[in-house]
Amino acid sequence: MRLSDHDKALLAGDQGRAAQLAMEALVQLGEAYDAPDMVDIGYAHVHAGMALYKGDVELIEATAEQGARMVVPVSTNIANADMGDWHSTGAPDSLGQLQKRAEAAHRAMGSATSFTCTPYWAGHWPTWNMHIASIESGVTVFANSVLGARANRDGFFAVYAGMTGRYPRFGLHLNANRQATHRVRVTAPPRGTADFTALGYAIGTAVRNGVPLITGLPFRPGLDDLDALGVGMATSGGVAMFILPGVTPPYDSDADAAGLPEVAIAEADLQQVFDGFCTGDETGFDLVHLGCPHASFEEMKHYAALFAGRRIAEGVEVWVTTNRVVRQMARDAGLLAPLLAAGAKVVSDTCPISCHFARTCSPDASLGVTPPKIRTILVDSAKQAHYVRDMIQCPTLFTSSERAVESAISGRFVPRARQND
Repeated sequence: MRLSDHDKALLAGDQGRAAQLAMEALVQLGEAYDAPDMVDIGYAHVHAGMALYKGDVELIEATAEQGARMVVPVSTNIANADMGDWHSTGAPDSLGQLQKRAEAAHRAMGSATSFTCTPYWAGHWPTWNMHIASIESGVTVFANSVLGARANRDGFFAVYAGMTGRYPRFGLHLNANRQATHRVRVTAPPRGTADFTALGYAIGTAVRNGVPLITGLPFRPGLDDLDALGVGMATSGGVAMFILPGVTPPYDSDADAAGLPEVAIAEADLQQVFDGFCTGDETGFDLVHLGCPHASFEEMKHYAALFAGRRIAEGVEVWVTTNRVVRQMARDAGLLAPLLAAGAKVVSDTCPISCHFARTCSPDASLGVTPPKIRTILVDSAKQAHYVRDMIQCPTLFTSSERAVESAISGRFVPRARQND
């Protein structure tokens, strides 16, 4: 792999031990993928340091103590506790305080402590052809597809990229890999972001790690729709980029899909996703979760309107999750008041699958974290439904946002309306 003089200086330790170790890791990554050289990155979305794993926080702290400093704009991914009010979610003090230690380490390194899976709603908006690094698959697919930036699905390497401003040129950083591999024809127009997550989930299941070119939508999707579509694909498959002709860059026409394998997604395929995630007790759900990925300001307006003047049923808990910036904007706009008056909790920094509910992790015994017993979680996102099954290991119910709110108010599950209903 060809290295620039700057790369070699980092490897020699000219910018300190932390940057040297980061560059060594990036060189190893590049060599593993036969990268020809390194690219300059303009932004990184990095690992939070997860408090459910004490050693994970200690790694972030050690990195900061070595003198690590971010040399490009950096946002932090979702964490294990709402650091502003973990008590409202039932998280123990030990977990919240440990998560605050990771926050302090990130601040010392110069990271923006956003702690969200949707940093773009918090103002981190990489631009056309900008190389970036991202630990979060939803950020990767949104950046590649909607913004025209260039990103792979990274792990801790995103931290190293933020510390050096460099990343190996492979994967979707190469033009050759940013071409459609499948043509997907949609015959069931999605209605709302829940449908778009289901559509994405169905597409991801079909194309796996491919780059789908999607046709057949009768309207131009909004930003929230595109966000939901991408996270659905990234959840069921390894999709990191999709193309909607005339909507997303590079604005490929249908002709560019000639000869590609074809996939058709009909109403039955969407309904199959919803039905597959409806295995819980329809009158025994403990939690209704809205906002996966973390809700945008527009989604907060929608949720506030749905709950206005109403009251959540006794025995039902509702979480609306969003990032810190959007929560503050929603507070300033008067959107939190109707949600809180209805009995909902507005949570930032974390979500059900990333908090102390998770059963798939092995937290340090000293933290005293015991996942609560949860019968069923009702959601309006295929991504959340998928990971609730995997990480909380409890049944789910999946419906539209509007009907999730109706379910929370009535205490009885209201399923999604089929297209022919």
